[in-house]
Amino acid sequence: MFKFSYNDLPKEYKSCLLYLAIFSPGQKIRRSTLIARWVAEGLTSKEDWPSSVRQANRCFDTLVGRCLVDPANIDAMGKVKSCVVSDSVHGFITTIARKQHIVETRLSHHLARHFSIFNDLQLRSSDRIDQFFHGLYKSSQVSLLKVLDLEGCRCFLEKNHRYLKEICSKMLLLKYLSLRRTDITQLPSEINNLRELEVLDIRETNVPPHATAHILLLKLKRLLAGHIDPSNFESNPQIPHRIDKMVNMEALHNVKAKQSHDLKDIGRLWQLRKLGVVIDDTDNHLRNLLKAISDLHECLCSLSITIPVARPHEAELPEVNVSYLKKHPKILESLSIKGTTQKGRLLPLFIKGDNNKLAKITLCHTLLSQDDLEVLAKLPKLRCVRLQHILCTEHKLNFKKGEFGCLKYLLVEDSDLTNITFEDEAASELEKMVLSITSKCSISGVDCLLNLKELELNSSFCGSLLDDAKQISKLTLRGTLLEQDALQTLAKKPNIRSLVLLDKSFRRSQNKITLKKDEFLWLNLLVVDCSAITKIVFTRGSAPRLKKIVWSSSTSLSGINKLPRLKELKFNFNGVGDQVPVEVREAIKNHKNKPSLKLNGPETQDKAKGDEQEDDDDAAKSSFCWKKQV
Repeated sequence: MFKFSYNDLPKEYKSCLLYLAIFSPGQKIRRSTLIARWVAEGLTSKEDWPSSVRQANRCFDTLVGRCLVDPANIDAMGKVKSCVVSDSVHGFITTIARKQHIVETRLSHHLARHFSIFNDLQLRSSDRIDQFFHGLYKSSQVSLLKVLDLEGCRCFLEKNHRYLKEICSKMLLLKYLSLRRTDITQLPSEINNLRELEVLDIRETNVPPHATAHILLLKLKRLLAGHIDPSNFESNPQIPHRIDKMVNMEALHNVKAKQSHDLKDIGRLWQLRKLGVVIDDTDNHLRNLLKAISDLHECLCSLSITIPVARPHEAELPEVNVSYLKKHPKILESLSIKGTTQKGRLLPLFIKGDNNKLAKITLCHTLLSQDDLEVLAKLPKLRCVRLQHILCTEHKLNFKKGEFGCLKYLLVEDSDLTNITFEDEAASELEKMVLSITSKCSISGVDCLLNLKELELNSSFCGSLLDDAKQISKLTLRGTLLEQDALQTLAKKPNIRSLVLLDKSFRRSQNKITLKKDEFLWLNLLVVDCSAITKIVFTRGSAPRLKKIVWSSSTSLSGINKLPRLKELKFNFNGVGDQVPVEVREAIKNHKNKPSLKLNGPETQDKAKGDEQEDDDDAAKSSFCWKKQV
C-alpha cells in the first residue's frame, strides 16, 4: 500500500516525503516548520516564495490524505497543524532514500534534523550539537548550509555567545534559521550578514526587545518573535526600524511597536499576510495601526492585536473612531484582540461588512457587548470562537436558534458569565467545546448540540454537564474534582471512545478507579495523569475495545491481561527512580497481543508540552545523513 501511494506521487512530493526520514519515527513535526524547510531546501519547483509555499501546503495535505504521514494535532478549523511518521512508513522511506543514494549512515536523527539535507559535514553519530558548535570557528564545511534548525538547543550561554556570531559569519547562504526555545540572550549585529535569510524564528527566547530593532534583511519573509513569558508584553522584540525596506515580508509575529511610525511603515509591506503586533494604548499607536491595516486591506489574512492594558471595569465603551480604518480587510480570516484600549471597542471594526470571511476570533481581557455577540452570530464563515477573561455586558451567552450555523469550536475561559444557553438548533455544527469557568455558571442546552463530539472541562463548576453530554466521543477532565459515582455515569455513555483524566479530575478521596463488566464498551484510549488516582483496576468484560493506555508513575494498573484488544501502553515517569511496575511488565509479557510499551521521561514530556518538541535520544537507532548535493 505504501509503495502504491508513493509511486503515484509527483516528483516534488516524493522528495518532500523522503525528507521526513531525517526526523525520528513518531516525532511530532509542525506543518509550518516543514513548509518553510521544504521551500528553503528547494524541494518545491516553483520560483517565487508564495507559489512554493502553496505547493508545499498541497504536498503536506496530500501526504496526510494518503496516510503516508499521520495527523498529530488538528486545529479548530480542521487544519492539520502537525504530523508524525509511523515506524512502518519511516522504515519504508528510509529504505528508498538509501537505495537512491540520498542518505548514508553517518549522522543520527538527533543531528540530521538540525541541518540542510545537502551538506558535507564531518560529524560522528555519537556527537552532540554542542560539539558541532565547538569546532565551528575552524570549519569550512558549513558555507553551503541553507537550513539550520536549532529549536530546543541549550548551548548558547556564557562563553558560548560567540556561536551565534560564527553562524552569522560563516553560513551566509542560510535561508532558514530557527532559534526557538534556545537559551540565546542576544542577537549579534552580524545577523544582517545573512542576506539570503527568509525565515528567522526567535520565539520563546530571552532575546531583549531592542535586539530586533536593527535587523535589516531584504529577503526575509517571516520574522517570528515572542518572549518566553507571553504575559510580559514589554519584553516582546521590537519592530525593526527599517521594516519598510523589507518588502518581501509575509509574516510578522508578536512584535512590539516602540514608536508609532513603525506601525505606519508596516503598511508598506504589501505581501504581508499575517500580522501580530503589540501596541501602547495611545492615539498615535492606534491611529497608525489602523491606517496600516487599511493599506494592507487586500492581503491581510491573519491579524493579532495586543494591548497591555487589563480589562476595564466599565461595562460599556464606544466603538473606536471608524475614520481611522478607511478600508476593511477583504480576506481577513483570523482575528485576535487581547487587552482593551480606553479609546473604545476594536471588535466592531472588523466584524461588520457584507463580505466578511472571518473564520476564527479570539478575545482576551476585553469587552463583548450584546450587539457584538449578535453580529458574531451572523458571520457566515465563523468556525472558531475563543473567549478568555472577557467582560460581557449582560454576563450571559445566549446561542439562539439558527445562529452560529458554522461554528465548530467554542472555548470559554474564566469570564464573568453567569449563564450559557444553547437553544434547540443553535450552533448546530458545534463539534468541540472547552469550558474553564472558575465561578458558578448555569449551562443549559448541551443535549441539543447533536454534533458535539469532544468536550473538555477544566473546573469543578462544569461537572454537571456530564449528565447532559450524551453524544460526546472524547472527554477530557481537569480540575473537575469528581466523585466515584461520576465515573459510573461516564461508564454508561454509549459513545465515549477517548477518556483523558488530568490533574484534579477526581477528588483525593477517590484514589481507586475500578472498571466493571460491560462498562466503557467503546473506549479505545485511556489517558490518566492525575495524582489523586493511585490505582486503576480492569475487571473481566470491562472496556473490551480498549487499545491504548497512557498512565503516569503515580498510578498503578491492575488487570490489563483482561483487555482483549490492548495494543499499546505508554508510561510517563517523572523521576529517576520511577519504573514500570514488575506486575505490569509481566502482564504485558503474558498478554496474547504482546502490546508495545513506550517510556516517556520528564524531558520528553516537557518538550511535548512546548508544542511538538524534538527528541534527542535517537543515537542508538538506525542513523544516516543526507549527502552533499551534486
